[in-house]
Amino acid sequence: MKKVLSVGAAIAVSGTLAYSAEAASHTVDKGDTLSQIAHENNTTVDAIKAENNLSSNLILPGQVLEVSSEENTEAPAEDGIYKIKSGDTLFEIAQQFDVTVSDLKAWNNLSSDLIFAGKTLAVSGNSVEQAPVVEAPQVEETQEVQQTEQVNQAPAQPSEEVQEQRAAEQAAQEQRAAEQAAQEQRAAEQAAQEQRAAEQAAQEQRAAEQAAAEQRAAEQAAAEQRAAEQAAQEREQRNQAQAQNQSTSTSSNASGQNWGALAQCESSGNASVVSSNGLYHGLYQFDVQTWRSVGGSGLPSQASAAEQTKRAQILFDQRGAQPWPVCGSRL
Repeated sequence: MKKVLSVGAAIAVSGTLAYSAEAASHTVDKGDTLSQIAHENNTTVDAIKAENNLSSNLILPGQVLEVSSEENTEAPAEDGIYKIKSGDTLFEIAQQFDVTVSDLKAWNNLSSDLIFAGKTLAVSGNSVEQAPVVEAPQVEETQEVQQTEQVNQAPAQPSEEVQEQRAAEQAAQEQRAAEQAAQEQRAAEQAAQEQRAAEQAAQEQRAAEQAAAEQRAAEQAAAEQRAAEQAAQEREQRNQAQAQNQSTSTSSNASGQNWGALAQCESSGNASVVSSNGLYHGLYQFDVQTWRSVGGSGLPSQASAAEQTKRAQILFDQRGAQPWPVCGSRL
């Protein structure tokens, strides 16, 4: 099918307007368009683009455009006819003559917003009768249809040829049936193989999960064993501390001072304790400098309870209970 399309164009009567150009510059604001700038300066988009070497309608805020505005020095012809310039739109023309786009389309029998430079438009209702009627778009269709029918009639086949053809068709049908059966057999074997592979994978997955569970159980048992051993070690350490405290108490009683009461007040009787700020050590909370001044070596918290009590007695002999301002009264 072939279609020939013929469209009637808008036609208007002629009239002229005289303009003078005035050069100016315009700084683009946010939201400005070339159409808006052209309308405000009484010029056209094409004129602005040509004057500023613009290849598209894209403009940016802050961009400075040279604009030659056209001042209307002569009113439209009294018959209300306007000659379309390059870049004009129905919207701009409607604003210029204080009418609506719908008015212009109605007065000029326009079915769309399409207009052409050099054509004329009626821009007032009074000039409608003078303007020629715009032909509505027409579409002509030509259709070429060709139909060709050919009927070929084969000559009748001999009976023997018919039989041979039927035999060949039957053999082909049997061949197709055999191929289909073979294909179904292969599909069944492949499905069975995939089923076995899936079962094997599931079995291996179960075995892996069981091995992982056994591993976790063994690790948990080992952790519990370590915790039990640590608890036993801590009990042993507490027992040793108590024994040291008893030894300290015995020693203190022998020297006439209650060193056990002092140790209990200073360190809760813990010979290896260290204060939170790291400065004071052991039963009697020696600082390192004082400890060394009474003959101690290393850290007080690393010495035995008997050694700490011995150094505390020396310190008491030197300075009395003054080194223990809070707990010294318990000696």
